[in-house]
Amino acid sequence: MLFLLAPQQGSALPFFDNLPKFKVRVSENRELQEWLKDQLNEQRKSSSVLKSYEDPLDVARYERGTLEKLLRSRGYYDGRVRQSVTDGEILYRVVPGPVYRINSLEIRMPSHLKPGFPGVGLSVGDPLEAEKVTEGVNRIETYLAESACLLNVDVTYQATVVHSEHAARLEYRVAQSPEVHIGQIFVEGVTTIDEDFLRKRLKLEEGDCFSRKKMDAAKLRMLRTNLVAGVNAEVSEPHGGIVDVTFMVIERKHRTIRLGVGYSSDDGGGVSAGWEHRNILGRGEKIEVETRAYEVAQSLKAELQVPRFFRDDQDFAATAEAENEDRDSYQAESITVGGTISRRHTKHRTFSVGSALKFSEVQEEGEESENYNLLSFPLGLKIDTTDNLLDAHSGATVALEIKPYFDLRGSGTQFTKNTLVMTGYHTFEETRFKPTAALRIKAGVISGADNLEIPADERFYAGGGGSVRGYSYQALGPRRLIPSTAAGEPPELSDPIGGRSLSEISLEGRFRFTETWGGVFFVDGGNAYADPQPSFDDLYWGAGFGVRYMTSFAPLRFDIAFPLDRREGLDDSAYQIYVSLGQAF
Repeated sequence: MLFLLAPQQGSALPFFDNLPKFKVRVSENRELQEWLKDQLNEQRKSSSVLKSYEDPLDVARYERGTLEKLLRSRGYYDGRVRQSVTDGEILYRVVPGPVYRINSLEIRMPSHLKPGFPGVGLSVGDPLEAEKVTEGVNRIETYLAESACLLNVDVTYQATVVHSEHAARLEYRVAQSPEVHIGQIFVEGVTTIDEDFLRKRLKLEEGDCFSRKKMDAAKLRMLRTNLVAGVNAEVSEPHGGIVDVTFMVIERKHRTIRLGVGYSSDDGGGVSAGWEHRNILGRGEKIEVETRAYEVAQSLKAELQVPRFFRDDQDFAATAEAENEDRDSYQAESITVGGTISRRHTKHRTFSVGSALKFSEVQEEGEESENYNLLSFPLGLKIDTTDNLLDAHSGATVALEIKPYFDLRGSGTQFTKNTLVMTGYHTFEETRFKPTAALRIKAGVISGADNLEIPADERFYAGGGGSVRGYSYQALGPRRLIPSTAAGEPPELSDPIGGRSLSEISLEGRFRFTETWGGVFFVDGGNAYADPQPSFDDLYWGAGFGVRYMTSFAPLRFDIAFPLDRREGLDDSAYQIYVSLGQAF
């Protein structure tokens, strides 16, 4: 049954706006013309007032006022705008007039601070542009915050326009304020957090030069511990050039319980549960326990994360996991324990080193089960410039892991697993629905041992929700020939056995229709190979589309994918369904 809702008077449909087309004409100033046009387009994207108008004349009158304000912001104080409406299209004729320029510039601040001041970025003769004038205020405030100990930094400006001269007088003023230093520092409201731990995060010492900027930075560092829900700084009245500072802290709730259900064509249905404590030892240490029970895989995992491990830029993580897998390719039971140290070399670059010991029993199709005691030493490098971990709109990532393995059972098996993953994101902000182009490339190589000498659960496989959507999990890659038991019958192909190399590529086009709903079209390609030589020439391809519901935490993803290279006799399904939290990559 289909229901149609008639829009109320003055409302706008979410996917279509009915604003009339417009043109802006500025004679002999193409740069100004394009800028005014871009500004009107930006306003149309966000103005609810404009979208409530039905008459083009009302729209034209409203936007005329906007254009006049924009002209003044660029120094055109005599600018005139005329509008006309023809066949529902608006034409704005703009006569900007002369640019008003600064004929005098004065900065009033304490005389002992003036010698080191680099200036406001404006000088006599420059156009009086609002953006540059306010930028001058920010320059003064930044300079005072870094070079003075003022209790309060209050910077204002006054621009006096002289129409007869097509000019303006500009004056910046710094309000009088005493210069003080920090006295005693108090932290209140702490109940379970180690107070010394929070004090070190402040990075403030008694006798330091006072600065509101330092106070804000200290509060931000406390919030970034993820242990504090709110913090306020109270500053005492000056006494002898000294002020005491009290930080009032509101602690977060440190415990979380999670319950979830999910489904995918790969794993079937299942449930998950988790418990997390983000302050187990009082200094931001987090312990997390999670269990997952799906039709083909069950696991129990515990992880302890220690931030600022001996250094502020270094973290430590210890993990223990028990897992049981019943895949088409193999059956495996394993217990893994390990630890990793990660160090942030720069804002975007992180190095990691660790070790892990994995006890496993693995059985492949038609083979006896084998036991392994694999000791590994993973080395990692990650470069991340994206703007959001679970829903990136811009930036890129590069993640490289080199992981040598040694079997301690005396078999002499040694191999090294190398994986490289690269992603890139670009959003076309000026385009309707703000489409984001997302690209992911993954390559892997295992060296040092023949394919069947490597445990089946450590080989590379392709296919599934995190690989090539449209194909079943681990359905792509090399297979063995199984002789037929019936005379004269051709041999059959086994289930995938995994390989020593992997190639994958994915391309997505993501769209935002409203603040909460979006969509995506995607194409994935990939394959696994018995030889350690990844290739992007003979990939299997899948394509599909999906819906995104934007929660406050991350997008909820629903995708349906179709294999483009269905293989006869290998039971490739006509489609696969994926539901999860967060973008595919």
